[in-house]
Amino acid sequence: MLFREVIGHEALKHRLISSVQQNRVPHAQLFLGPEGCGNLPMALAFAQYLNCESPGNTDSCGQCPSCQKAFKNIHPDIHFTFPFIAISTGKKEEIKEKCADWLPEWRTFLQQQPYGNYNNWINFIQKENKQGNINAKECGDIIHRLSFKTFESSWKVLVLWLPEFLEKEGNRLLKLIEEPPEQTIFLFVGHNPDRIINTILSRLQIVPFGRLQEDEVAWYLQEEQGVPAQSARQVAVLSNGNIARAAELVQVSQESYTSTLRQWMLACHAYDITDMFAWNEQFIKWGREQQKQFFFYCIHFFREVYLMQHGAAVLNRLTEDEMNFAQKLGGKLSAASVERIMELFDTYIYFIERNASARILITQMTVSFAHFFHRHPADIRHPFYAEWEL
Repeated sequence: MLFREVIGHEALKHRLISSVQQNRVPHAQLFLGPEGCGNLPMALAFAQYLNCESPGNTDSCGQCPSCQKAFKNIHPDIHFTFPFIAISTGKKEEIKEKCADWLPEWRTFLQQQPYGNYNNWINFIQKENKQGNINAKECGDIIHRLSFKTFESSWKVLVLWLPEFLEKEGNRLLKLIEEPPEQTIFLFVGHNPDRIINTILSRLQIVPFGRLQEDEVAWYLQEEQGVPAQSARQVAVLSNGNIARAAELVQVSQESYTSTLRQWMLACHAYDITDMFAWNEQFIKWGREQQKQFFFYCIHFFREVYLMQHGAAVLNRLTEDEMNFAQKLGGKLSAASVERIMELFDTYIYFIERNASARILITQMTVSFAHFFHRHPADIRHPFYAEWEL
């Protein structure tokens, strides 16, 4: 990957290139940033630049044999480690116990979804009901691979995606990181330092990444995925600087989310038990990722309601239909309730990611909404419900 293909982070690109030109490349770095910020594509671009045969002042040449191999993720001196599902039983060709066994799928994934997240990867290999990790056998294979001299380039580079999945097995790599073989670079790419074991984290130089700007995400959606400008802008707002989330959102109609949220709120406001639980059943039938994306949309929507309640509704982040609905909703809920609702959505996203029961979560959420609308029994079936008819 070329640096110019990586969205944003221009100052960081300059810093990385300068470190190569000045021969001051730290041997163990952690590209740390929020999900979807582009730290994995940046690591790929940096690895390609390190081994480019004719590097320029701002990018790899993109034409030399080394760049061509790096582009296809088949460079013999650029190694990959990532979370995977170990398969130790079955036919010989079905056994996959280390990352090398998953390399064909990994290369295809990088070509198709360079900004993809962990869930995208696990879904890609069709193992969404299992938990990936980086096991002891893979750590041993890393030590083995990096013990050899470079095959054809200046540097051996290990791109280790999501060190959060190393756990205690990662301690086997400590000596290798502290005393690396000659001309060896470690590029760790992660999102959450609290989930990286301290013995590993303390040995890495952190390269911080910020979130992408809305205009950068919108540009990517228009130029790379052909999304119309208006839709790209709306999705960019919802994505909160997360390219992986933006790519998922373009698969789902935002208008359908608005309509679905409206139906949910009407049922809760009316305290109509039949409608409330009918809506719940509809939600339960969705896949886990669609449930998550809907909750992300809800966080975005209620954030705008909250801003509107505080006189800051001038950001033009909502469509006209959403704006009308937000104005009505903002008049029915207190600002404290809206703030609490956003916290609940964030909490439930956390639980969905960990395979909690969707039925229990959405039932609790629906009952909570009804309570937010009806602080007293006398409020049930309040006359102003008629104003909410679709």
